[in-house]
Amino acid sequence: MPGNLSMLKLRTLIMSLLLTILFASVGSSFLLDKLYSHLYSSEKTGQDLTQRQLELIGIQLSSILRKLENKDEFIKAWEQEKAPLSLEIVTRDDIGMPEELLYELESVGHITVASTTNISFYYFLNEQNKYFVLRAPLATKHKQSKWLPIIFTILFYTLLISIIFAWLFPLIRRLQNLSLSAKKLGEGVLSARITPSAISYIKDIELEFNRMAQRIEELVSDISLLSSAISHEMRAPLAKLQFGLDALREEDDAKKRGVYEDRLDKVIADMASLVETLLRYARLDKNIVDLPNDKVDLLELCTSSLASVVQDANEVSDLKSPRLEANVNAVEPFYVVRGDRFYLNLLLENLLANAVKYGRQRILISLAHQENTILFMIEDNGPGIDENFKQDIFKPFIRGGKIKQEPHCKQSPQTGHGLGMALVKRIADLHNVEIEISKSGALGGAKISMLFTRAIR
Repeated sequence: MPGNLSMLKLRTLIMSLLLTILFASVGSSFLLDKLYSHLYSSEKTGQDLTQRQLELIGIQLSSILRKLENKDEFIKAWEQEKAPLSLEIVTRDDIGMPEELLYELESVGHITVASTTNISFYYFLNEQNKYFVLRAPLATKHKQSKWLPIIFTILFYTLLISIIFAWLFPLIRRLQNLSLSAKKLGEGVLSARITPSAISYIKDIELEFNRMAQRIEELVSDISLLSSAISHEMRAPLAKLQFGLDALREEDDAKKRGVYEDRLDKVIADMASLVETLLRYARLDKNIVDLPNDKVDLLELCTSSLASVVQDANEVSDLKSPRLEANVNAVEPFYVVRGDRFYLNLLLENLLANAVKYGRQRILISLAHQENTILFMIEDNGPGIDENFKQDIFKPFIRGGKIKQEPHCKQSPQTGHGLGMALVKRIADLHNVEIEISKSGALGGAKISMLFTRAIR
């Protein structure tokens, strides 16, 4: 889906550029054409009258002449006024027009003939084969400068380039900022980010770059932390193995050799557990693209996970220790989200394991619908989490050093590999789940709230 969205944004950007070029071209040509027409209008007839106006004048004059008895007197009076339009009555023999045009003139009633110096309008009078002729001299054409077409061409391309540049300039600046930030990131400045602009054409690309840079920074930080932590985590069990093997070689007592062998088995089991946990943590990155999008009922998942945790915790507790009390508050029967069932179950198991390890044997899980989301909360009655430790609790190999040891807890808070909450954060990120740590108002200990996107059943 993100890839399709990016392609759609890119197509929109390209279409916007093409439409800008198209409208700039059409708009510029239309504007300059209007300007040119205003300065240098097309050819006009006498006294700036248009051809259509002269035709209408001729039709009116021919209608008047048909009603006059003495047409020659009217023509002489017109000529005495020295009007720019000349009137004349000619016969069929004197008209000097091809038969085809004469036929058209008599059929239609009027015809227009233009020459290089004037324009003539012929009208059929319907009596004794006489024709009325109205002639008008052509107006002198405006003399055009030879530089005018060049000037208008330059204006057209200048206007076109200006419009396109006005569209491209913000894009060029944003691309330069993107290139500079990418260069800094490549040089090792992992904090390089882009501040998206409100009018940026590539805002989505900039946001994706910032997410990529953030992810790279987190991965590099994880790798650095993992490399140092693994060397530290492996050094102690390897030293124990070496010490145990040396003691085993020197010991002849079968009973003591059995004790050493059991200790070696436990060290090997701890190392195998560490390797498995590391592989599980690393495998999450590879499964980002292939993460299933199944419908998972959080209430069902919580019920099954909680039952297993309660049973395991009560089996190892002695008679003097309080038994684990765990409750689930849920009003509705279904709380369905989308995601990978295995990883969501792993997330719940790690949260429950921490609640058991650092609490006082009381756990409360709450589920609630909030419009299109589901609020999941897990609380315990332990000492809680120090405010200064909240920012580090989700880092790999960070254990609950800020949490006080409870008298009833037989296992130290320092046991484990410090990857439980790191796995919780990674799985939450993969499922776009918001996570928050606060103090429990009901039990007084730690409270972890997670906001899931609700799936439509």
